Amino acid sequence: MVGETTENPRGPIPATHDSDLREKRFCARDSLVEELGEVADDLRQLATDFGLRPYTVHIVRTSWTGGEIGRGQADVSLDLPLLPTPKLSMTGVSRESREAGVLERGDARLEGVSPRYTEDELAGYFSATDAEEAFIEIRIDERDGTTKRRRFTLARPPVRRPDRFDWLLVLKRADGDRLRSGAPRDDGRTPVGPWPIK
Repeated sequence: MVGETTENPRGPIPATHDSDLREKRFCARDSLVEELGEVADDLRQLATDFGLRPYTVHIVRTSWTGGEIGRGQADVSLDLPLLPTPKLSMTGVSRESREAGVLERGDARLEGVSPRYTEDELAGYFSATDAEEAFIEIRIDERDGTTKRRRFTLARPPVRRPDRFDWLLVLKRADGDRLRSGAPRDDGRTPVGPWPIK
């Protein structure tokens, strides 16, 4: 038919326009997302300042003097608050009534963990030896000075979400909550306090 052409309307392949589709090594200094991470953290801190996040989130590492977890005395070698306080969702945590009391099970989510943490930093906080245990502790409603301490472990590797300027941490409810004082709960394997708390 006159006037018809079979030429590709999108141009020749490969494209001849100025396009660089090669993999690039990420460099924090070259990223607008990285530069805006501090602004995002400042906005998150406002939520805490206004009282919209009435809880604290801590990375805790405990070392045991007996050479393995549960032997000897416990020494808190790290108690690091995650700042600004991330957004917590515990809708995946349920309570089960047992003879010995109430048992909590399920997953929680922390959104808005500062993008200024690196993956190596987050992984380093949770690295532990045979005589150490590392976990996340959530303390809700500390208006009276002491509160229940809930222990969680990482259920999945941290997920970096550059479009939301944050890390997402998915947590699994764990046993062995510390007492309100911060002392480890006596599980029958360890002598009863006093516990050195730093």
